[in-house]
Amino acid sequence: MVRNLVDQAAESWGLSSDVRHLGRLILTELTTNACRLYPGKVIHTWVATPRHRVGEVGVWDPDSANLPRIVDADEAAETGRGLFLINELTGGRLGWYPSPRAGKVVWARFGP
Repeated sequence: MVRNLVDQAAESWGLSSDVRHLGRLILTELTTNACRLYPGKVIHTWVATPRHRVGEVGVWDPDSANLPRIVDADEAAETGRGLFLINELTGGRLGWYPSPRAGKVVWARFGP
């Protein structure tokens, strides 16, 4: 479902297929993290384009206390590499902030 959201946005904004695929990967990873950490809770996702040919995706979750951490990828680990990979793929255009009402937003920008 989140992949379709990226596809529709990329199509309407004329983003390249490379940017589209990267956005799909990133939003899927961020959404999966939130769903895994907060099962049964409402999670919000979005796709935006703050600048021409650049995509931005974000995920809101209800927990403002549990902030994301980028840790070095352990080759033997089966989990824990997602934010590290997103950070690498986006050139460091990854972040988070507390939501004004509750929870937090994790976002990433991708593209040229």
